[in-house]
Amino acid sequence: MDWHKRKNTKANNSCYYPRVHYHFISRCLELAENGRGKVSPNPLVGCVIVKGGSVLTEGWHSEFGEEHAELSALRKAGDLARGGTLYTNIEPCCKQGKQPPCTDAIIRAGISTVVFGARDKSNSGSNSLRQNGIEVIGPIAESLCRRFNRGFFSLSENGRPWVTIKKALTKDMKVAHEHVTSQEQDEWSHMNLRAQHDAILVGAGTVVADDPELNVRFGIEEKRDPIRIILDPNSKVPTDSKVLTDSDADRTIVVNEKMPIPDLMELLKEKGISSVLVEGGPKVWESFEKSRIYNEMISIVEDY
Repeated sequence: MDWHKRKNTKANNSCYYPRVHYHFISRCLELAENGRGKVSPNPLVGCVIVKGGSVLTEGWHSEFGEEHAELSALRKAGDLARGGTLYTNIEPCCKQGKQPPCTDAIIRAGISTVVFGARDKSNSGSNSLRQNGIEVIGPIAESLCRRFNRGFFSLSENGRPWVTIKKALTKDMKVAHEHVTSQEQDEWSHMNLRAQHDAILVGAGTVVADDPELNVRFGIEEKRDPIRIILDPNSKVPTDSKVLTDSDADRTIVVNEKMPIPDLMELLKEKGISSVLVEGGPKVWESFEKSRIYNEMISIVEDY
């Protein structure tokens, strides 16, 4: 059997996880993707219940306020879940919210082992599970699982959404004032940036100049358009702009007051937005950079 090695910092020795654990955690992430754009500020969570070496049931968190992934999988499994192993990409919750604690359902179902991907310091259920005789294994592939739910962890640990700044640059590394990226670059950007964030943020100048749709047009079968945030303190955005008149106008938020970036982050947090892609223009980028409120910056350089 293949084994993965992980440093155990507490015991100052090594522990080993079988490859099958990584396989099912990966499957949890695939299932969790079904909730993209619909569960924030909750995390994207998938769950697999295995028994006798075979998958018994699968589940995922499909919409904010609705059944959690573990509850979904356990409901489908019924009494067959007893003695099984439950996999989930994030530590099961132990607090009452819009849904009951997942730990309570896991204990009642008679699950023998829980394997999880990433710790959730804000809602850790491991201790409760162990106290009820359930073996708990994890975290497994934690960096991958945290990256997958970077918006959720940013909200819970830093108190603000995850911020990605995206720039389009010319070959001499100057800001592109006209469209310079190729279709291949645009497709990558839509699939890996726009579709992976809750919201897209631009300044009024970008809307006035380009009249963009700010949606996902490439590579995604299921419509997952992010919320559109327009910074327009001087009321420059034309009333007939696409973002205000198209079929998705209800997902546009226009901020008509000038506010510091920390206050803007608080506003987005209140609206349940866990991740935001800052697409421009230059003045907007500069304001985020000066405030030092961003997590990563991605530059797409013209390739022709």
